[in-house]
Amino acid sequence: MEIERVIGHVEGVDVGAVFHRRLDVMRAKLHRTNQKGISWLADEDGSEVGDAVVLNGGYEDDEDHWTWVRYTGASPDKDKDEKTKSLLRSQSWTYRDNAALKRSYERSHPVRVIRGYGGDSRYSLSDDYRYDGLYKITAVRTAVSKSTAPDGSKIEICQFDLARLPDELQG
Repeated sequence: MEIERVIGHVEGVDVGAVFHRRLDVMRAKLHRTNQKGISWLADEDGSEVGDAVVLNGGYEDDEDHWTWVRYTGASPDKDKDEKTKSLLRSQSWTYRDNAALKRSYERSHPVRVIRGYGGDSRYSLSDDYRYDGLYKITAVRTAVSKSTAPDGSKIEICQFDLARLPDELQG
């Protein structure tokens, strides 16, 4: 039986479930793509809302402390130096992925957190992805990145704070 993509807990997928590849995460309906960090779907009114994020060492401004995460929003392709994880230009709240995740904050929707092998080594597996449960977005902000643009100017980022929901609210 195919699992429908939903906001919150995905029936049949336990917190702590391990997936060998991103494609397996996508097939489990935890995330919409096998590459991007932010996943979204249509809410009841048709608006796009974020339903999941992957922590996989995406940006130098990310912080992972297990029970809370500071997550850097998304940028169009080619806006990041893949070797250094630094941004080349500012992010935008109008970019589809950032707008969807911000809308989840505004509507108090939880998001699923999946940790990939490229994330913080204290919490990530060495070669797999793990579903680590539901988190609430507690704050959104425009912040200044540690990165600087090629011309030396500051780079603004879309930033999200996430807090892990208590175990009894995980599913």
